[in-house]
This record gives sequence, structure tokens and C-alpha cells, in this order.
Amino acid sequence: MDCVSPPVPPDVVGPLARPIAVVNATMRCGELDLHFRADPALPCVAVLYLDGGVGLINRDRFAQLMAGPFGYGRALWEKTPAGRTADPAPMIVAEDALVVDVCEQLGRRDRTRRYDDVLVRRPGGQLARVSAARLYEALADLMNHQAVRDPLSGLVNRAQFLRGLAAACRDAEHPGIAVVFLDLDRMKQVNDTLGHNVGDRLIVSVARRLGALAGDGDLVARLGGDEFAVLTRIAGGARADLSAAALGERFREAVATPDPALPAGAHSTASVGVAIGSAGSDAETLLREADLAMYQAKRAGGGTVRIASATGSQGDPLPGAGDGIRGAIDRGELRLFYQPIIGVNDGRVWSVEALVRWLHPQHGLLTPERFLPAVSQAGQLPALDRWVLERACADLAAWEAAYGGRAPRCVNVNLTVETLNDADLAGSVLATLRRAGLAPERLRVELPESADLAQLRGAVDQLRRLRDHGVGIVLDDMGAGSATLRHLSVLPVTGIKIDRSFVARMLDSRNDHAVVKLLGDLGRSVGIEVTAEGVEVDEQLTWLRQLQVPYAQGYHLGMPAPADHLTGLLRTGRRQAAATGAVGRHRLQPLPELQDALPGDPAVRS
Repeated sequence: MDCVSPPVPPDVVGPLARPIAVVNATMRCGELDLHFRADPALPCVAVLYLDGGVGLINRDRFAQLMAGPFGYGRALWEKTPAGRTADPAPMIVAEDALVVDVCEQLGRRDRTRRYDDVLVRRPGGQLARVSAARLYEALADLMNHQAVRDPLSGLVNRAQFLRGLAAACRDAEHPGIAVVFLDLDRMKQVNDTLGHNVGDRLIVSVARRLGALAGDGDLVARLGGDEFAVLTRIAGGARADLSAAALGERFREAVATPDPALPAGAHSTASVGVAIGSAGSDAETLLREADLAMYQAKRAGGGTVRIASATGSQGDPLPGAGDGIRGAIDRGELRLFYQPIIGVNDGRVWSVEALVRWLHPQHGLLTPERFLPAVSQAGQLPALDRWVLERACADLAAWEAAYGGRAPRCVNVNLTVETLNDADLAGSVLATLRRAGLAPERLRVELPESADLAQLRGAVDQLRRLRDHGVGIVLDDMGAGSATLRHLSVLPVTGIKIDRSFVARMLDSRNDHAVVKLLGDLGRSVGIEVTAEGVEVDEQLTWLRQLQVPYAQGYHLGMPAPADHLTGLLRTGRRQAAATGAVGRHRLQPLPELQDALPGDPAVRS
């Protein structure tokens, strides 16, 4: 369980820049040729003109010039001033320029200059250079880092914590593990009385103290808001509860100790829950148990520690769900909820994403995390995928019959790795579309965000066949998780979804704003559809419109809800009045028959 974090990659070009040779524009090309010959590692030189301008001579282009037709280049050019052969308008940036901004500028350059070195002007006018390849590598490092980090605290985020926890649950060499879940008791009071800026400082202070207390192999995360978690090893056996209690007390005391760097009153105690696991435990269940134990500590008055009970909770995966999914299909207990994907410019319901739920006769409405792990273990995911695909296509056909051109243009269906690796995937999907009476262009297949490229390579031929027939292939969570730029060169992708983490921070972070713009520009340049996920406020939608990102999805645009609840949207075919161009808040409400099973928004979230 090695959770050591890599160093933070630089987000400005200064640390990436290297020295560059500088020559006068009056130097003869023959003399410059000797410099290049003497130093095979010299990639380029900067050229200073008499008027103070700066040019750039690329080694490869200069070598081609000096070779010339029939080998007479040197004879033709050796006495010519080097300044006449230079690029007179190279890209020059300050050393504090953001890597994402510079990469965006590179992408807009003429193709013949897109991979030229970039000149970096240091204080005092000194010049340096950085290659385009190094900039793109730095951008990839930044995207990978931001995908797993909480921007305020610097700790890992929830998704990365779950990945680390899942790996620990598979590690038989260290069978005893513990999850410590902490929630600050006074966060609201600090924000209300001292302001959110001080509240942010409290978050950073707590993160620093938790990180200092954690061991070398521990993983510390900010799960969101004022919630933190720590993954650590623990001794098993009969005394495990005592060890867990002592562990929880250590972290509780670390938070409760006032930080002298904070203003008076800007401190908080913490409610702490600890769950004990071992090799073979389910990661999400273990985290949920620690969460429930924390709520027990909160109900006890806060500032205390509770250990998770071995009896589990209402959020545990449902026993027997894997073997029972066939019966659930036969009995009509499964439901599809749909979340709208909206056209950013016109507000039309362009597509809907199908999300499965189980209306269980004893346990009520179950979200996927309650039954998918067991369904996977039982080998029943392909059967579930087939049902979702059939139902989604049938629903879209029904909307087509009822609303004609106002129906969604297509439906997005998530397929698991097990289904994607079916040798007859394309034939099965196309047959489903024929039975529903839908053209292949009406379906978008979403690739699972948890799958890496190695798992998806076997499905390339089948996906290409689907794409050739018109079915869309969408890469989910672009920029985070397993989805990388490499996927675009291997898989027959026709669309991408920008990960919600970038959209969530685009209003406050120049980096995330630039990443959203970069992915939007990338989609336009290679001809693929781009959807921004996680739109929560109208300001995000306004910026997406300015950045020309064509499609958006999120709770602000519509919660996942049963098919019947799209009626209000489909009657008009849009969310906004064309006369105003304003996009307002719209929440979908549950069907009356599901009202008891859906007490509020959290129950219907995907």
C-alpha cells in the first residue's frame, strides 16, 4: 500500500526552460553552420536583430537550407546574414506564463510552426527555450495531477482515495487496513462568523496536520467540503477495535488542537468514524461504514470517535443481488433514469444518458453501487447491459413517435468492459437498434471511465464497426481517471466528455478554465463532439457558451429521473426561451409511484 505522492508538476513554463544560444542577425550562415556542426545537441539558436527584434533558427530547417538542391546550399547561403533565414516571429512568452495557455497558443499556430521551440523571456531580458514536446508532456502531467488532487488542500481527492483503498483491499501482504473518516464540527460557524476565506484556511490547516500525523504509506484525502479520510494499516485480530479507537483518537486530537496561525475562533473539533477492513473487503462499503460511524459520533455531540459496527448498513451492497438480477429483469423491477444532455447555445435536449436503478420489493429504489459489484461477481453484467440497451432504445423510439423532431436526437448508454469484449458486440447492438426501429446515429455508446486502454484494445474492431455504421463512441471523464489523450489515437472515438472536476473549478482556476477550452478546441479541430459534465451553476454554462463547448450535462440542467419526467422538456424541445436566451434552473421531480422510494435529490443521483 505505497501511497507516496509524486511531486507537484510546474504549472508555468519557467522551470521547464533551458538556456539557448544567441547570435547576431549579421552572423554569416557559414559561421552558424559551423556552430551547429560543432554541437550536435544544439536544437536551435535565437537571433538578435539590430532593431531589438528576436528571431529563431531551427536546426533541422537550417540544415535543409544549407544542404540545398543538389548539395549546393552552402555555396549559395554561406555568406548570407543568418537573420535572413530566421523565423522573424517566434513565440515568446514570459517565464510565469501558464503551461496550459502556452499549449493553447501552440495549437493555434500554423502547422509548419506548431512544434517549434518556444522562447522564454526571463527577468532582465535574458532568453531561454522550451520545446513544444516538453510543454505537452508538462500539460499531461498537470492534467494527471489535477485529476487526483483537491485544489484547496493539496490532498488526494475522493476518486483517487477510492482507487488507493481498492488497491489496499486487494493487497494480501497487508491484510489489516483502517479507514478514518473525519468531519469538522464547526465549519459552518467559522464560515458564517469569520468568512469563507478563513474557512478555507482552516481546511488547509487541518489538511496539513493530518498529513503530518499520517505515516509514510498512509493516504490522506479531502473527500469534499469539510470531510477528510485517512487510509492506514492496522493490526488485526481480537484487539483490532482497540487499535482503531486509539488511531481515531490520534487524529481527533490533531484536529482539536488549535492552530496558532489561524485567527481566534477559527478552530474546530472533529467527529471521527473508523472502519476496519482486510484483504477482500469492498472499498466503497468500507468507506461508507466509516462515514456512518462518523455520523454516530456527530449525533453523540461531536468531538468524539466511533468504530464501525460489523453489522453493516443500509448502504451496503445487497447480498444475492448478482444472482437475483435475472429475476429482477423478468419481474420488471429495473428502471431507467435519464439525465438530459443539453445544447449549450439553444437549450435543446440533444441527448439523454440512461442510468439504471433497481426498484427492489423489500429494499426500495437501489442505486447502482448497491447491486453492480455483486452483479459483476456473478458474471451478469452483459445481461444487465443488454436490458439497459433494449430499454433505452425502446424509450427513444417511443419519444420519437410521441414528439417527432422534439425528441432527443440520441441516447447515451454505458457499456461495461465485459460487454465491450463480446466478439459479436457490433452485431448485437445493431440488431437491438433494428428491433427498436432506430437508425444507428441515434445511439451513443459510452466507454467505462474505470477501464484502462489495455482493457479496451480488444474491443477496437467492434467499436470501429459500430462507428462505421453511425453509432457514436464516447470517451467519458476526459482528463481524469483512465481517460487520456492516448485513447483518442487508439480508439474510434466520436465524442468526449470533459470530466466534471475541471468544469467545477473553471470559474475559479485559470488552469481548469484553460483545460476546458483546450479540450473544446481539440474536439473542434479533430471533428468530435464535446460535452462538459457536472454543470452546477448558470455561470459555468455562460462560459461554456463563450468557449464554444457545444453540449453540457449536470444537475443544473436536469437531475436523473424516470422517462416520463422528460415530458415537460420534450413538449417544447428546449429548456430556455428563444427570445431571452437565458438558461434557468430546472429540477426534474419523481413519479408519484416512486415518491416513497425517492425522498429527495440524493436518492436519484447517478
